[in-house]
Amino acid sequence: MKLGKLIKKLNKENSPPDGWSAADAIQETVPHNDVKEANKPEGGKVYALTGSRGSRCIANGNTWAESEVKDPAAADAEEAQWD
Repeated sequence: MKLGKLIKKLNKENSPPDGWSAADAIQETVPHNDVKEANKPEGGKVYALTGSRGSRCIANGNTWAESEVKDPAAADAEEAQWD
């Protein structure tokens, strides 16, 4: 069965008796006015994009706020010891 036909079949079998409405839609993102931060980088700050397993970085799924490097000079010194 093709995917399109399967989706139509599942929707037909599981839809409410009066059909789908806009109220039934799932909100995909949280409105920014309901969130303390919009999870966007801010200018003038340093963020860890990559890092080791478990570290706070964007690549590990952390937010921009969680991935902010509080002391970039200390991070540079730590990185230099591995060079």
